[in-house]
Amino acid sequence: MSLNIKTLLCAIDLSSHTEHVITAAIEEARAHDARIQLLHILPSFDSAMAVPIVSFMGEDRFTQLKNEKKDETIAAIRKKIDELHAGINEKDPKGGTGRIEGIHVYEGDPVVEILNMTNKLHADMLVLGSHGKGTSEHTFVGSVARKVLKRAKVRVLLVPAVER
Repeated sequence: MSLNIKTLLCAIDLSSHTEHVITAAIEEARAHDARIQLLHILPSFDSAMAVPIVSFMGEDRFTQLKNEKKDETIAAIRKKIDELHAGINEKDPKGGTGRIEGIHVYEGDPVVEILNMTNKLHADMLVLGSHGKGTSEHTFVGSVARKVLKRAKVRVLLVPAVER
């Protein structure tokens, strides 16, 4: 069975675990000579909160602030990539972090947006981290990861959280 993995979608949340998730995606991309698309989902405003905020500050200012947050997030992702760059690229002549072809930042429900981007980018594999913060079934697999695993139609590499 050939895996034929050419595009990996790596969903990140900019937590302390992000470097491990990106590193795992790079290792997987290296093994398959694939490219990586990074995805970060910003939480969306509940309409009950957004309406009063927009009416107070105006729609243009609200949109401007959302765009600024998106730009800040992209800058933070690029910083993480730069921090990983030197050590990883020494091991990969084709460029470890050079395999990252795109950074996507959207607002919305993480599960829905991850699955939508998997389809939109025709990703062959999805890489995401698992935080598992609760005491029930979420202990080992976080709720977003669990929901994505149930609905994904492509291979999923789940990167467990590591102790620091």
